[in-house]
Amino acid sequence: MKSADFLFYLALIFVVIVLADLFLWFAVTAKTIDIEVGRQNYLSYYPSALQNGRVLTVISLLMLSFSGYIFLNASKDNRNRNAAIILGLVSALLLILKIYSFTKHF
Repeated sequence: MKSADFLFYLALIFVVIVLADLFLWFAVTAKTIDIEVGRQNYLSYYPSALQNGRVLTVISLLMLSFSGYIFLNASKDNRNRNAAIILGLVSALLLILKIYSFTKHF
């Protein structure tokens, strides 16, 4: 397997991980009224080393930045052009959402 294909699929896995994290947040907080209880329930799904919302957001930002860069480079190739463009846009939108959620607390 070429390194470009490997990086493309790794970037795709990163986007799926971030989407799964976002869906977990929505699923957990939809069950509670109090945001602090929802946040604690959400963080309880992660190991104790990662039970910090800022750390999880920074990890997501790094994964989405990497994915966006890989998809941008892959969009120049004719083979995966359309998929790379769509996934690059999804990465950019998720990156904007994560940056907003990161800076909202300051």
